[in-house]
Amino acid sequence: MKNYIKHLFLLLTLTSQFVFGQQTEKKQVAIATTFLNYVKNGQMEKGWKIFDKENNPNITKEKFENGFTQLNKDLSTFDSFELTMSGVKFDGEKQFNQYTFKCISKTKNIVDDVSIDILFLKSSKLIANVQPKVLVKDVSASTSKGKETSIEKSFVAIIEGVSYNITGINIVHFNENEGLLAIQVEYTFPTNENNMQEFFQKEGVKFARYLVENGYVNIAKLKAEEIDKILLNEIGVSFFDKVIGQGFNVMLNETEFK
Repeated sequence: MKNYIKHLFLLLTLTSQFVFGQQTEKKQVAIATTFLNYVKNGQMEKGWKIFDKENNPNITKEKFENGFTQLNKDLSTFDSFELTMSGVKFDGEKQFNQYTFKCISKTKNIVDDVSIDILFLKSSKLIANVQPKVLVKDVSASTSKGKETSIEKSFVAIIEGVSYNITGINIVHFNENEGLLAIQVEYTFPTNENNMQEFFQKEGVKFARYLVENGYVNIAKLKAEEIDKILLNEIGVSFFDKVIGQGFNVMLNETEFK
């Protein structure tokens, strides 16, 4: 299971506060569960019918199918999905209901915690966005458990006046012909954060910018050509807390770090 699961739809930049403890909308939960089962069973056409196409005009059916197919592969080891959290996100005046589902496997031993956020625009019965995420539990000096090509080994970097132990900068291999530039950093996890995904998404920006400003993107492009890969525009940041033995990975869009 790749530690960097590619987002099915990179549609929304939700930067405002996430509110926990909101009452769940039973109908939306049922639709979200149905969609996950469609993905699990490879029923793309049925998934397309309950996707919010009107509010996502930039997502063509072809893009949807590509993301759906990738997510189907990523979820192939799981048997069911359990709702673990619900809340509300705001993007300007738009309100999105978010439901977090934990992926469960009863037949295979999955080391990492894998969950998926599914969002709906207010009271809509159509899915607005899907965001998989992984909490890594094993100790690793690499940025993922998949195949990687190393760019630089461990070193100390000073970023925004703070020293960080960088344990590796790599190209993570996606599919047969894609690669993701990713950096892993030793990092003490916060104990008072309710939304770890949002926290690390914001914190990852400075590490992605470090890669850009220090020429690692250009180095990665050259290395990707050598290994016959197309370098993705996104950058991955892998945080690892040695004390608790856990990690958290995020993937950032160009608009977030440039």
